[in-house]
Amino acid sequence: MKEILQYSHETNLEIISKFNDGDLHYVIAESSKKLISHILNSQTLWNNRITDGEVIDVWKVWEPEKLKEIEERNYQVALEILEERELDENISFSDTKNESHQNSISDIIFHVVNRATYYRGQIAAEFREKKIEPVSADFVSYKRKA
Repeated sequence: MKEILQYSHETNLEIISKFNDGDLHYVIAESSKKLISHILNSQTLWNNRITDGEVIDVWKVWEPEKLKEIEERNYQVALEILEERELDENISFSDTKNESHQNSISDIIFHVVNRATYYRGQIAAEFREKKIEPVSADFVSYKRKA
């Protein structure tokens, strides 16, 4: 789990650097800003569900200069969760429809990384439309670099 969290973290940081790269922020679509914010907000929400933190708005859009700070905090909290909790521990939580659910920490972490990959793919497509070189989000490419 640490490895897939690190993969997701490093990939998010690469994308975030595009949002803060000179004048690129002028051509990056607002929808891409919304998607990267959603990735980070969702990760915060799931970390909070595990640690009994507050419920947050997963569609809040952050300014590009805040993204790295949020990503770094999310990653540190996720690592703390891995160190302090058991992966098979079930977490009870309410979803956005106020319905109660239970999932294991390992299922939640996998979900967070998997959904982030999905949204990073959408960001990559939007980058291509704007003639911006997208960040490779392939896990096997990440492994080759490591």
